[in-house]
Formats: sequence, structure tokens, C-alpha cells
Amino acid sequence: MSPRHRAPLDLRASLQRVAQGGIPLRAQERLAEEAGPNRRLFTSDLSVSEFLLARDARCEPISQVMGSAIFHVGQIADYKGETGEISVISDAHRQVRHRALSRLFQEAICVGADAVIGARLKERMITMGARGKGGDDGGEVLEFTVVGTAVRAPWITHAPGHPIVTDLSGQDLWALAQDGYEPCGFLFEFCQYHVWHVMSGFSGTGDLVNASSGIDTARSIVARKVYEQAIYFQAEFVVGSDISLDVKEVPCGYRDCELNDLDIRLSWFGTGIRRIPKAAQRVQADVPPLILSMMPLGRHRDLRLDVEDDADDIERAAEEASEIALEIDEGIR
Repeated sequence: MSPRHRAPLDLRASLQRVAQGGIPLRAQERLAEEAGPNRRLFTSDLSVSEFLLARDARCEPISQVMGSAIFHVGQIADYKGETGEISVISDAHRQVRHRALSRLFQEAICVGADAVIGARLKERMITMGARGKGGDDGGEVLEFTVVGTAVRAPWITHAPGHPIVTDLSGQDLWALAQDGYEPCGFLFEFCQYHVWHVMSGFSGTGDLVNASSGIDTARSIVARKVYEQAIYFQAEFVVGSDISLDVKEVPCGYRDCELNDLDIRLSWFGTGIRRIPKAAQRVQADVPPLILSMMPLGRHRDLRLDVEDDADDIERAAEEASEIALEIDEGIR
């Protein structure tokens, strides 16, 4: 339906849906049009390589979907002199991420998707708290956004009306499908951990035991919760783990105290996978011919391009990759 011929929007009803964790009414209308019988095109955040390999893995892109949430962290009770997880902040991050993913999930349901692939996540602090302790005593405003591509993939096992969300790329999904595996759930966890007087009892040169112990404890908290989520989704493995660690020194909160504290923020994202029911394991899986164009150098430390490589060899490799890509394109047509 043309924007000029749309019925007037009930703004109050739309805002009420958002307040209850739903998606705006206008977004629901747009998604219904994109998934309807008269749709003309789809939008996607897939790269060319992802698009081609996702189709080869029997995934039909439908539409780009998104979920977003802005969350305010209320004032936190005084925690000076204590070491441990700051549950109010940890829970706030979990809730805002869950709300954003829930809205992405609802958009995927609106377009009849079996899965959302290539989910990309972004978090930012809109407003930092202003009551000391490095802004970590509450008063923060957080935004969390997740964007992905909804696809039809009947071979992915899921309950009716419950699409699978994954941050796996089109290439990753293709590789898993070749060996008989499927994504079964998106896992995410966050922990804000506080270490009081991190330099207490330390002098000279050596390992800061309090800091190392705090990081290890935060990791253990997150790992345990990720493991519990993997069990819930009946995953056999967790792949594509993206672990982010941020450590900063903050004032301890006591006036004229020379010893500072340590704030640790640790987040963990990953995808649970399991074997496709009755799928036969391949003895030798094919290597996707577009692998060269999808390798993000830097995340694969074992891959290195030597500066001494001959320019002619590189040019020939690029030409071969282009020829292979053309052959695949012709085969798909």
C-alpha cells in the first residue's frame, strides 16, 4: 500500500505496544507488505558472499529486521568497600538486550521467517551517570540495537512461530549445513564486576592478584549463564563466541583515599548449534569458493599475507576468484 493511502496511525495504541515490549504499528504494516504476495524486493544486511552462500544453503532472504531498546538504569545503593557483581547494572544490560532481541524476534515472526541470520549487535551509552564512581552508580541511559536478515529455511528445526536468531554469517551457516549442523539459539550474557581497592596490599612489580581474580570471577559468572542458556536451547556446541572485556580504574568513593577500585565489564555473544535430525555427516565437506572474500583478517591469527608475496601471484589469485564467482552466479541462475 502506498504511504499516501495508508490508514491514519493510532499513535496512542502504537506507543502502548512499544511500552509493553512490542513493535510499532507502522513497523508491523511495513513488514506485512514486505512479506506479502505483492512484494517487489527485500532489504538485507548480507554481503554478496553471504547472500550467495546463504542461498546455496537453502536460505531464502525475506527482509531486513531490527530490534532496538533504550533503557534507564536507576540509582544504585552504595557499594563502597565491597567486591562483587553489581547486579543492578548487569541486570539492566541483560534486560535491554533481551528487549531488543525480543523486538527483532517479533519482526521475524511478522514476515514468517524460519531464522534470522547475520545478526549484528551494537550497544552504546547515551547518558553516563553523574554521581561519581566513574558513572557506574546508576543514572545511565543505554541503547542496544540488533539488525539481521530474516530468511526462510525449512531445514532449520524450530517450533512453529519461533524463528531461530543467530549471529552466524551466511558463510558460517553454509559451512555448518554442509556438515549437518543447524543453529538452535542465540546466547548472550553480561556481567559488571567491581573490585574494591585493587592495589591494596601490593607493592613492587608483579601480578595484580585482585584484578586478575576479579576478571576470572566475572568470566566465570558469564560462562555459567551462557552454559545454562545452551542447555535450554538443547545445543551441542557454542560457536562464534565474541567475548568483550573492558577494565577501567575508578575512584573508590572515599574522600582523600589514594587507593582506586576496578570496574570490569564482560559481555559474551555466541550461537548454539546442534546436529540436524537424521542428517548424515559428510566425510569431506566442500570449501566455499568465495572463502577468500569473506575472511576478516585480524580475527584469524593463523592467516598471514607476507609482504614478500609476489604481486603477480596475488593478481592471478584475484582473477581466479572472480572467475569462480561468475561460475557460481551462472549456476544459480
